[in-house]
Amino acid sequence: MADINYTAQRGRNRDLCNALMGKQDKEVTRVCRDLPEGPLRRIGANNDTVLHMAAHSEQSDLVLELLKLLPGNRSHGLVDIKNNAGDTILHEVATSDNMIGVGEKVLKRDEGLLFVQNDSGEMPIFCAARYGQIVMFMFLADKMELKKRSSEDGKRHLQRNDGTTVLHISIVTECFELAHLIAESYPYLIEERDQDSMTALQYLACNPTVFGRQKVKMRRGFVEELINSCIVHLISSSLPFILLLLNYTYLLF
Repeated sequence: MADINYTAQRGRNRDLCNALMGKQDKEVTRVCRDLPEGPLRRIGANNDTVLHMAAHSEQSDLVLELLKLLPGNRSHGLVDIKNNAGDTILHEVATSDNMIGVGEKVLKRDEGLLFVQNDSGEMPIFCAARYGQIVMFMFLADKMELKKRSSEDGKRHLQRNDGTTVLHISIVTECFELAHLIAESYPYLIEERDQDSMTALQYLACNPTVFGRQKVKMRRGFVEELINSCIVHLISSSLPFILLLLNYTYLLF
């Protein structure tokens, strides 16, 4: 009997995965409606729920329908629903600007999701920064009221376990428009160092591909703006990297 149940569950999980990949919203909703766990059914290799997978694939309409299947009087909120990496539904939603509407609905159900860290110590806003999602980043920052927080409190929300900040990650992934916004809004991150004792500007200075001749005209404006944003807040130890950035920017013309 146990083997039969296990086989049936695997078959249902497979059908759900296929329906999700095929973007068959009605079929996914129908199957979830008949499941005891509803859209919180674990189906992914990473212990993802149906909601996780729908959010990750940016199926906003489906996520909104699946949220309706959750009972309104749950004894625990969505903050408890994590995959093997410790990611909540909002961590997945945060990876795309296209999911702002879903983010609104999810937070109305459980606002505590804003401050949940995954196993790497990343809050959802960190995921938005990693993927260069400016609109989502600003949306989450506003919900978290980050500009009203002290610098120490802000760092706690914008930095993960290894010391990497949202400014580090936006520069490493070359999301420069977001990096400039972060430096302007949260200048206390400029001198923050990660576990390798590197600041965000040091990563920028050490990345020669950023200043290749094909890219330099596009990057030059960003570097100038970022330097202007940073220079007021910099300590003397950062001066060599500022000079190096200026050399990269101007000598290539």
